[in-house]
Amino acid sequence: MVNAAKPKDSDYVSPNDGGCWFCCRKGDDEYGAMLFDSEFDTYLHESCLRRELKDNPQNGEAQVMKYLIE
Repeated sequence: MVNAAKPKDSDYVSPNDGGCWFCCRKGDDEYGAMLFDSEFDTYLHESCLRRELKDNPQNGEAQVMKYLIE
């Protein structure tokens, strides 16, 4: 898991508890819509996936998840 911007402890939500795979935050707030990836059985923000694909194109997890935004 990659944490683009580590959240404050009070904002942290584990991906196991519905937080974003990449940023560990929950909800459709400033990070946009949450998507669900059945391959990893986890939620992620669309914006976090797009950012990860742009900033770290070699991330294999993001490459597998990119079908969600194509």
